[in-house]
This record gives sequence, C-alpha cells and structure tokens, in this order.
Amino acid sequence: MKRLFLLMATLLLTVFLAACGTQNNDDDTNADQADEGTMQDENQDNRNNKNDQNDDENMDDEDNSTDNNNETDAASNDDMKQKMDELDYTDFQLEVDYGKNKEYEAEIEQDNDRIEADLEDEINGVDVNGEEAFNKIYPKVKKLTIDANTNKDDAIMEVLKAFDLDPDYDKFELELTFKDGKKVEFEDKK
Repeated sequence: MKRLFLLMATLLLTVFLAACGTQNNDDDTNADQADEGTMQDENQDNRNNKNDQNDDENMDDEDNSTDNNNETDAASNDDMKQKMDELDYTDFQLEVDYGKNKEYEAEIEQDNDRIEADLEDEINGVDVNGEEAFNKIYPKVKKLTIDANTNKDDAIMEVLKAFDLDPDYDKFELELTFKDGKKVEFEDKK
C-alpha cells in the first residue's frame, strides 16, 4: 500500500508540476507576446514617423533638386548661349546619309535666348539632345571656317574633317544661318 500511495503521490506531483510549468510558460508566452505586440506597435510607430520624416525630407530634396536642376539648366543655357555667341552661326544643321540606317544628324539652333541641340549618330549608336548633344557638337562646329563665300566642295570637306565623317556618303546636306540672318545651304548626292 505504501508503494501505491508513493506512486500516486509521485504521479500527482508530476501532473501538478507539469500543469504549473505550463501555466508559467503560458503566462510568460502571453507576457512575451504582449511585449512583442507593444514593441511591434512602437516599431511600427517609429517606422511611420521615420517614413513621414523621410517623405518630408524627400519632398524637400525634390524641391531642392528641382531648384538645382532649374539653376543648372539656366547656367547651362547661359553657358551654351555664351559659346554660341563665339560662333559665326545661329543655326547649324548637318545631315549625312550613308544608306541602310547609317545616318549622321547634328543640329544646334539658337532661337532668341533658347539653345536647342540634337545629335543622332547611327554610325556610332549615339542619340542625345540638349546640353549633352551641344557639348558633343559645339567643339566641331567651332573648328569650321565656312562663310557665305565658301564653295560647296570646300565646305563639305571641311565639315567631314571636323566631324570625322567618312567622305563616302550617299547624301550630304548642310544648312547654316549666320548671325546677320543670311542662310547658306550645301547639298550633294553621290
């Protein structure tokens, strides 16, 4: 009988301890979950606050970036205008066709205070406009000494050399507008 009593007491004690241990673990788990929930809520609030701050900063950065771009555009346009003033031309348009999607087109145009530039070089896979095109075209145009009295063959050879273009073209067209408003066109087909 002592054995039976001892066995029952041990079993009861084991069940009691197991139940108490589970209860404590449940309380700890609930407490941990509550803490995690609170921490998640706090973290979410912090993230939201940071996102709000970042949004505000990004908006400020966008405003500044827009302002900087406008300032850069204005400075770039002023710089391009100043460089255009060094040229004898207010408009330069070049088109050289080599057949089968091999064409070279370069254009710089000054309209009042606005400068437009476009470069489409299918030979080298370049297609740019704006300041980037201007910076590629301008140094080549600056080398030119073509005036209203330059003959067609000399003008063509000078442009091909300045722009490093192959003289074996199918069609060549050049249109220049001088500062005095006079226009000159050179065309050639082979």
